[in-house]
Amino acid sequence: MKHKDLILGKTSRTNEEFIQIMHALKDVIAIIPKEEYSKFMKEAEKITPDKKDVLYFALALKLRCGIWSNDKKLKTQNKIKIYSTEDLLKNI
Repeated sequence: MKHKDLILGKTSRTNEEFIQIMHALKDVIAIIPKEEYSKFMKEAEKITPDKKDVLYFALALKLRCGIWSNDKKLKTQNKIKIYSTEDLLKNI
């Protein structure tokens, strides 16, 4: 996993705990094939402030949902609601 070491460092989890959590997440996360949201790619390319996030924006457009990100740059558009971790914690 690309950010495994970062996650382990920030959460103080062991490698074994990380693997257990990843397996548990696979049970509750649905993988959506790109074909299901590819028709939203052109619109996503127009609205995303960061071109490397086009896939996330296309999926959010398809699902009509927000995106969880602490990247403040993403909030410079107004088509997709961007929730920071702080925003989400306020609703707990």
